[in-house]
Amino acid sequence: MKLFRKQETPTGNLALLGIFAAIMGGFSLIIALVPFSSFLLGLFLPLVSAVAAYYTESKYLPAYVIGASALCLGLTFFNWGDTLFVIIPSIASGSFYGFLRNKKIPSQFLIILTSLLQIILNLAAYYILLGVTGVDLVDVAMKALKMTTTYIIPAFVAAYSIAETVLSFFIIEGVINRFSNEAYSFPIDKYISPSLGILFGGLSLGFAFIEIHVSYVLMVFGIYFSLVSTAILFEKKPIWVYVLGGFLLLVSLFLFALLNSSFPNYSRISLASIFFISISLTSFVSIFVNKKGTMNS
Repeated sequence: MKLFRKQETPTGNLALLGIFAAIMGGFSLIIALVPFSSFLLGLFLPLVSAVAAYYTESKYLPAYVIGASALCLGLTFFNWGDTLFVIIPSIASGSFYGFLRNKKIPSQFLIILTSLLQIILNLAAYYILLGVTGVDLVDVAMKALKMTTTYIIPAFVAAYSIAETVLSFFIIEGVINRFSNEAYSFPIDKYISPSLGILFGGLSLGFAFIEIHVSYVLMVFGIYFSLVSTAILFEKKPIWVYVLGGFLLLVSLFLFALLNSSFPNYSRISLASIFFISISLTSFVSIFVNKKGTMNS
C-alpha cells in the first residue's frame, strides 16, 4: 500500500487511517510529556488528519475521529487536559478540512467552517474541564494576564482559530500538493467575500448596543472576509478605484471619531468595523468595474 495515494479498498482505507491514528497517538504522548510543546505542535497537528482525510473515503472518517481520539485519551490518561484542548480538536478539524477539500469547498469558506468547528470544540473542552475538575481556564487566564473583563475573550478565541486555520491551510496545501497534481483552485463568485465583510461589519456595529461578546466575534468574521476580498485589489485596476478606497478610508476615520462618544464604553472597539467595511466596499466596486470591463471587451 502506497501511503500518499487515494485508497479505494476497505483494507487500504482502514490501514492508512490506522497509521495516521498511531501518528496522532505519538504526538499526544509528546505533548503530554513535554511542557509547552502544544504551542508549536498544535499548529501542525491538523495536517496529519487532513492528509488522512484527503487520501481516504469520507465514510471512514467518523470511525477515524472517534478511534484516534479514544486512542490519544487512553495514552495520555495522566495528562488528558492537553489532549482535550489540542489533540482532539486537531483530529476533528483536520479531518473536516480534508472532507471539505474533497468536496471542493472554496478556500475562504473551508477556512471559516474549519475555524467554527475548532471554536465549538474548544468551548466543549472548556465546559468538560470545568465540570470534571472545577478549573475555570478563563478565570485562570484573566488572573494571569491581570484582565478585568471577559468581553474580548470570545473574539480572541475566534481570531486565534481563524489564524491557526489559515496557517494550517498553507502548510496542508503545501504538503498535499507535494504528493498530488491537484492544485487548490476552486472558483467562487467574487462578490460573496466583500458582501459578507460588509454584512458582518454592519452586524458588529448593531450588536454593539445589544451584546458586546457577539459584536466582537462578528467583527472578527467581518475583518476576515474583508481581508479575503482585498485579493481583487492586487489586480490591475483604474486609478480611480484606489482613489475611491482612500476616500472611503478617510470617511471611515471621520465616522469613527464622530460615533465614538455614542457607543457604550466596552463596545467602542467594534467601531473598527467601519474601516473594514470601507475596504469591502472598495473591493465590491472593483469587482463590478472588472466585470463591466470584461463584458464590454
